[in-house]
Amino acid sequence: MPREWDDVIGPDAYYQPQDFKLAAYQLISNQILYESNNQQATAYRLIDRYRDAFRETFDLLGMSLKFDSTYRYIAVVPYVEKQRNMTTAEALLLLVLRKAYHVKALQGCLENGSAVMSIEEFLEFYRAESGRELPGEVGALKDALNRMKGFGVAKMPATEPGSDQPFDVEILPGVQAIISEATLSRLTDYVATQRTTTDDDVETAETAAIAEGEIE
Repeated sequence: MPREWDDVIGPDAYYQPQDFKLAAYQLISNQILYESNNQQATAYRLIDRYRDAFRETFDLLGMSLKFDSTYRYIAVVPYVEKQRNMTTAEALLLLVLRKAYHVKALQGCLENGSAVMSIEEFLEFYRAESGRELPGEVGALKDALNRMKGFGVAKMPATEPGSDQPFDVEILPGVQAIISEATLSRLTDYVATQRTTTDDDVETAETAAIAEGEIE
């Protein structure tokens, strides 16, 4: 790995060393960068252009980079197994978002790489997959989804004027990068057993994938 970003840039490049530092910081802060996001596009293009240099840099930090050229995103994923700082409810919501994306993809219902669901559709999907309820009140639901937005896996686009709901639930393609296929089977196992387990067992089932590094 070069000791200075100047060694990567070369004498006639458009970028400056500070641009590389800011791009790396933005990726770590957001975990996933999308070219379609105007606030992330510059950092995305810089990292995409200098893939090898950034791969070496993040490798030293114990992280790998995942590039998706189809949906144009970059995700940073830790090699090391560690507990993500999230509640049990947040972990379950993240898993259900991943499952919903998987189902929509199989149905061929993605829109520009994203899975879009109405609030009612997503609440029903969450109930069916988890055996639990999300808050039906819009403000509380938005608070829960804002946490997922912070992980770079969801957005809440406003609906058309006259709609009976204020926003849709948009699940972004980067959710595939941070949750493995194996983790989806854990959710299925959880749903099958949650009605017969204790509360402590339920929490263990929901968070085991995080502790084992399956949710990166």
